[in-house]
Amino acid sequence: MKGKLRIAILTGVTAAMLLLALSGFALAANPENVNVSAPVASTIRLSVSKNLVDFGGGSLDPETGSYSDSLTATVSSNVLWELQVQKNRDLTGLLGGVIPSSQLTFGSTSADGRVIATQPAGTEFGSSATMVAQGNRGGNIGLTVAYALDIEWEDAPDTYTATHTYSVVAR
Repeated sequence: MKGKLRIAILTGVTAAMLLLALSGFALAANPENVNVSAPVASTIRLSVSKNLVDFGGGSLDPETGSYSDSLTATVSSNVLWELQVQKNRDLTGLLGGVIPSSQLTFGSTSADGRVIATQPAGTEFGSSATMVAQGNRGGNIGLTVAYALDIEWEDAPDTYTATHTYSVVAR
């Protein structure tokens, strides 16, 4: 009986000490809430591989007729985006001739799955913003813009120029 009593007393004392220890630690704790804030800005970046489309750099011959050149655009964005292009005018010669927009067209392609919309070949450059491609969030999203130019016998000899402005905007 003495052994059982001794075990009961030791168990009781151990339980009491454990209870005191735990309640002492619980009383010593002083929880504080800390709010964490991380405002992330909407960020969109665009780069293009070159700033001159020159269809080979030489004189263009109506006998050949069709010419092409391309550029690569790279978009990094943490929002849904749309790449747009706007021309300042049709191709206009130094001597006043004009090559209409129906003769200078483009198409866009991408192998990147984050690009969700592109334009088919033969799309005309508009005088207002024209959609080139649309995509989802991500970094270094590459796409190709392929230019096509048809030179016809009716196009007078001249040096023709226009400016195309590429912009990427949130959609």
